[in-house]
Amino acid sequence: MKSRQLIIMAFGVVVLSAIGFAGYQQFLAPTAETPTPAPQIQATDEVIAAQGFVLPTRSVDLAFRTGGRVAEVLIAEGDQVKQGQALIRLQDDELKAAVAQAQAALDVARANLAQIEAGARAEEIAAAEAGVRAAQAQLSAAVAERDRLTGGATEAAIAAAQARLAAALVDQKIAQDNYDKVTQCFSVPNSNDEVCPGLGTPEEQARAALKAANDAVAAAQSALDDATKGAGKQVQAAQSNVAAATAQRDLARARLDQLQAGATAAQLDAAKANVAQAQAAVDAATAALNEATLIAPFDGSIAQLNVEAGQVVGPGSPIVSLADQSAWIVETDDLSEVDVVNVKIAQSASITLDALPGVTLNGTVTAITPRAQTKRGDVTYTVTVRVDDADARLRWGLTAQVEIKVR
Repeated sequence: MKSRQLIIMAFGVVVLSAIGFAGYQQFLAPTAETPTPAPQIQATDEVIAAQGFVLPTRSVDLAFRTGGRVAEVLIAEGDQVKQGQALIRLQDDELKAAVAQAQAALDVARANLAQIEAGARAEEIAAAEAGVRAAQAQLSAAVAERDRLTGGATEAAIAAAQARLAAALVDQKIAQDNYDKVTQCFSVPNSNDEVCPGLGTPEEQARAALKAANDAVAAAQSALDDATKGAGKQVQAAQSNVAAATAQRDLARARLDQLQAGATAAQLDAAKANVAQAQAAVDAATAALNEATLIAPFDGSIAQLNVEAGQVVGPGSPIVSLADQSAWIVETDDLSEVDVVNVKIAQSASITLDALPGVTLNGTVTAITPRAQTKRGDVTYTVTVRVDDADARLRWGLTAQVEIKVR
């Protein structure tokens, strides 16, 4: 009986031990740590989004440098034009007249220079020599008359003095007219300058001839005055005639010497300067005439036209907008200072437009403005994105959304 109880007790101990061990394993025994796998870094593209507007690669607003009345409009909005093509013309009658006047002055200056460079012709020298001989003959006659006179004035002497004065006055008038013609100047269009082609050798010769003619008139008048005063003045009149004839002879000799010696270096330089000045006047007048026609600076299309024939336009007022729409760009409008530091030239971009739903265009960053602008209280920078696969439906000014891939 007692052994049976011992067996039952032993069995109970075993059962309790098994239950205790199982509970320990379930709730109290430490468990082995399971290794945690290393995190996997996944590469993803980071983008910066901005809004912008579609623009042509090149565009310009054209205006006249000088105002005027529009004579002819040669284009219409939407027209394709080539570089150098005339677009609009102003009335240019006065400008053409100014060119013609400047060209005439240039021709005169060139002719004067050519004459100076060529020197005197043989017939001119021969004429000057004949003038010297004639002046010497007049001087000899005046000396003979002075030597012959011994008494008072006669009616013949007074008549002779009057004739000499009349002849001297005629010579004086001719010399004055010639001097006025030689010294005539022409105004340069669109400036306060003048061109005087006759300055130099022709003016010096004309001035000397005029002085001699004036001296001759004074001498002839004095001789006539003396002759009419009485017999005692005849010799003085004769002496005045000798003086006048001497002046005429000296002038003729000076003219001959000048022709034989040719122009001086100073005279040649002055003639060349006159040609250069006249050429500058022609260039200025021609440039003003050319400015009366508005020319296309590059190939493109007429995006906007703001003028009609007959309208008066002011200088610098834009009247034509020209654009090269063969390629397009997008300029951002709201890229912040926080984002712009991550943008670099040549980064790729995707472009979407409200006007073309479902269409995504590829682009490339081509420019970043170095200076910021403040828009609606935010500091922004303008980034230019070239559209690499332009759509034919793109238009100037369309709103675009740009996503720039910065990583």
